[in-house]
This record gives sequence, structure tokens and C-alpha cells, in this order.
Amino acid sequence: MKSQLYLWNPLRQKYINDLSLIKNMFIERIQPIFSNAEQEAENYKNELWESIMQQPANSDGETIAPADYVDSVQEQSFKHYEILSLMCYRNISMWICCLCQVWEQQLYSFVLHEAKLEGLKYDDSDIKRGFAFTKEVFEWHQQPFENLISWSKIKELRLLVNVIKHAEGDSEKKLRKLRPDYFHQQIGSTDYDLMEMYHTTLLETTLFIQESDFIDYFNSLVQFGDELPERMYTEN
Repeated sequence: MKSQLYLWNPLRQKYINDLSLIKNMFIERIQPIFSNAEQEAENYKNELWESIMQQPANSDGETIAPADYVDSVQEQSFKHYEILSLMCYRNISMWICCLCQVWEQQLYSFVLHEAKLEGLKYDDSDIKRGFAFTKEVFEWHQQPFENLISWSKIKELRLLVNVIKHAEGDSEKKLRKLRPDYFHQQIGSTDYDLMEMYHTTLLETTLFIQESDFIDYFNSLVQFGDELPERMYTEN
């Protein structure tokens, strides 16, 4: 039976608008919260000093000796900076995952809706395969993702999401080949691989992902939507 996937332009634009909303919310509202961790840590340190200096003298009339608190204040302000930096890293990781998962669910919902319109019913065992099933449906309709210019970047995005979720594994090995810069940090003359050191992606800042990476992935998803034809058909 011949069937089609009809990606009419208002629906295509609806999908792109949804992804744009995620991108704009992240860039304009969320990311600025964590944009100045160093200054926030410095302000926190100043607040600690102010609190210490305002403490009254003890019962013997002795006042506070600031030198006694230098190490403690430095340690607390550095911990505050570490917390802010880690949450900034977790934040961009979560939004990258959200961006990718929304896109995947757009496609999944689309192919099931089109099947219903065409009077088709896919096997439950196929549907449960998630994105692999979605990708095959497009292939059945003569639109393999591999033919799209945007696909190589989207493959990278999906690998990154798997690494964020699961840390070490097959996706991590594949991502290392595509983006070794995510895993290596040069400090002085020493190269550090923090994933290898800590075996985690969310307990420590082990992937060196940037806001620019988020934007690049968003652009690739928008390009993907623009590359798809309006109508895709199965073979006779």
C-alpha cells in the first residue's frame, strides 16, 4: 500500500517555532543566570567578610582578627564558585537534551499522525523502538536522513545526549572521535581528560560544551526541517 508523509508548511513552521522557543528561552532567560559565576563568588566572599567584621567583640573585649578567617573565607567563596559553575554546566546539558528530545518527539508524533490519516497501523514492536522506528518510516517514504546535509551534526547531537545521560559507553567512544575537544582541557602544559578521571557527566564538569554548541545544534535542527520535502511517498 502506498502512503505519504505530508509535512505541510504551517506544521513545519510550528515545529521550528517550538525549537526556537527553547533556544530563545535558554539564551535570553536561563543562561544569563549563570553567566558571571566569578563575580557572584567575589560578591559572596565580600558578604562573608562583611558579616565577620560586623561581629561584636567577645566578653573579654577582644575584637575579630581578620587574619584568622582568610583561609575559611577563601575556601567558602571557591566552593560557591564551584557550585555555580557546575550548575551552569548542568543547565546547558539539560537544555541540549531537551532540544534534542523535543525534536525527536516532533518526528515521532508526526509519523504516527500521518499513519492514522493514511489508515495504517504499525506494529507495537516497531513503535516501541522510538527514534529508530521514526527514522525507518522516513526511509520507507524515500527520505533517508543520511541524504540531508544537517544529519551529520544531528548525529553528533544525539551522541552527546546519550553521553550526557549515560556517561561512559559506546556513544562516548563515538563522540570522542567526532569531538575530542569535548573531553580534553589544557591547563598549563598538562592535558586533562576529566571524563576518564571521574567517570561521570553530571556529577562533575567533565564535558567542555559551550553555548555556541547549543546554538549550532539548534541551527542543524532548523536546517533539517527546511531540508525535508513537503510530501514524501513510499514506493509503489
